[in-house]
Amino acid sequence: MRVIVLGPIIIAVVGVVLIMGLGENGPVARPVAIPLFIGLAAGTIVVALVIPRFIARIRSLRREILAVALAAMVTAGTTIAVSAGLTFLQRGQLALLLVVSLMGAAFGLVVEYAVARGLAVDARELRSAAARVAQGDLSARSGVERADEIGQAARAIDMMAARLAALEAERINERTARQAFLAAIGHDLRTPLAALRAALDALEDDLAPEPRRYFAAMRKDIEAMRRLSDDLFLLARIEAGPLEFERVPADLAELADEAVEALTPVAVQESVTLRVSMKGFTMSEVGISEISRALRNLLDNAIRHAPPDTEVVLRLVEQDGGVVIRVVDRGDGFSDELRARIFSTAARPIRSEGRPLGGTGLGLTIAKGLVEAHGGRIWVEPGPGGHVAMWIPAPTQMHRAVH
Repeated sequence: MRVIVLGPIIIAVVGVVLIMGLGENGPVARPVAIPLFIGLAAGTIVVALVIPRFIARIRSLRREILAVALAAMVTAGTTIAVSAGLTFLQRGQLALLLVVSLMGAAFGLVVEYAVARGLAVDARELRSAAARVAQGDLSARSGVERADEIGQAARAIDMMAARLAALEAERINERTARQAFLAAIGHDLRTPLAALRAALDALEDDLAPEPRRYFAAMRKDIEAMRRLSDDLFLLARIEAGPLEFERVPADLAELADEAVEALTPVAVQESVTLRVSMKGFTMSEVGISEISRALRNLLDNAIRHAPPDTEVVLRLVEQDGGVVIRVVDRGDGFSDELRARIFSTAARPIRSEGRPLGGTGLGLTIAKGLVEAHGGRIWVEPGPGGHVAMWIPAPTQMHRAVH
């Protein structure tokens, strides 16, 4: 600030001294002029350093600009008047110069007022928008279009409000989805619990004609609750942070064959055929149980929604420095809206026709967490049919050892 104030004044004073030093006989006597110009420069410096402290107390931007303009005009007028007096102008000429200076100052104040009025209006809009945002109205926008600092501040406030509005909408959506998710989990728990209680009541009252069948049904309900508990525990581990597991070299094609073998009884019940197809290098370093779980989840989802007497294919292909595994069924597939949220941990996934994905509804969510824990990715591809794919990276040194 001080450099900005002192620099032009020093340059002006030095310039005047140099110009006056060009000759002994000029319109102004040097012994008188130099001290006066130095005094004017010193007074200007004092005014420039003192006035900002008073202007900062003014609550109106318009008045601040007018005060600054008035101070500048007074300073300029004083300099002109003193300079004119030193040039030994006649009284009439000096009066005319003063009248012209006052007229210029008045015209300047009109222009300054017009400029200040626009700045004050934009500043009020900016203040109003900021106050509305502070009160929680995230739809508030300043509407100020300027290229200067006020315009930049307005754009920053508008961008902040838009970002806050987007975050708030996202928070509300997540809360709604989380509530729906918890309600669905509660329903999944109530169903086997109600069946267990009914079976126990029947056994206690000796109303069960075939106790073995009741015990078998109870075991099935307990197993369903155990699977749900395991899914919730694993989901909590995934959301809590990076999963820790041992990675070992494994052939993903063999893991795919094992997943198909494990789920063949389920597929037979649904009249669905399972098949594995592979092409290229399918080795990687993975957590055996984690990738096997992800494969079984994808297969189980495809089996549940494949039409009877159709085939679910598990395709493995070497691609992009890893292995891409696609699970393809001939069901109704996924809508565009569903693809955007199918792996959400806060929502219970459903198919495009409104049916639940089956089981706890957490299969794809868990598969996503397990795949990403390996540094891979998972996605849904367009149909026809259901296409869910995941990519597992293969270490470079493993490629070199095989190839």
